[in-house]
Amino acid sequence: RPMACRRSAAVRCLWAALLLHLAAEAASRPPAVVAGPVSRAEDARLFHIYYGQGFKVLKNAWDGKSYLLMQSTSKMASGTRYCTGRIKSFVVPLANYSLDTAASPVSFFELLGVLENLKGITSAQVASQCVLQAYASGNVQLVNGTDAGKLSQFRAHFVSTDQDRGCNFAAYVPSEEDTPLQRAEWIKYLGTFTNSEDRANAVYDAIKTNYLCLSKAAAALSTRFKPVVAWVEFTEGVWTFVRESYKLQVASFCIAAVTKPNKEVDS
Repeated sequence: RPMACRRSAAVRCLWAALLLHLAAEAASRPPAVVAGPVSRAEDARLFHIYYGQGFKVLKNAWDGKSYLLMQSTSKMASGTRYCTGRIKSFVVPLANYSLDTAASPVSFFELLGVLENLKGITSAQVASQCVLQAYASGNVQLVNGTDAGKLSQFRAHFVSTDQDRGCNFAAYVPSEEDTPLQRAEWIKYLGTFTNSEDRANAVYDAIKTNYLCLSKAAAALSTRFKPVVAWVEFTEGVWTFVRESYKLQVASFCIAAVTKPNKEVDS
């Protein structure tokens, strides 16, 4: 029996030594970190960004979808594909993309410096001279926005509607936000698709700093006199007074009183 006790004690010592060795080895390893820059949604309310090892997840509250963005260098990028009503997958950075230019502005893509990867547009009526030059030179093609087959050739097609016609369609809806800063922060949303988080963060920080500075300067002015302004739109022969909270807020920051009639006026 004393021999059995000694043998049992020896086994316990060996187990203790092994556990100490494993604990020391684990402690010596660096903690798992997310490689590369990251972006966080601070003001926007319709999207959130999450990071993992070799992937990112965009949660779009507007269309209810999650976009799994897998780094092209990761193992999961070669064999993982999702295309359901709740989740879609993309490999990033995007090798190319197309844009519904009939409804979506291209300014954020210009600010990110990723126009060289724009290969398709749905309308040539754009204000960007860079896009028009690329279209004229043949580097960007004009594609029918309702032709899902032709749009499928691109790694991603960005749209500003809920008409999801393909696995590569991604909703990009800054216009659904309520405030100027919320809308501006959607540059971070696009930056995740091109691994341009650093650039997106810098652009947004500059926009926010300038915006807050101007709004404080306007608030410091005398408010004894407020100019009365009307923000209107002209559509199909009818002038309509705008009621969007985004535009009303811009006017209020300019110390203006916005008139809000309840009827439309024919031209």
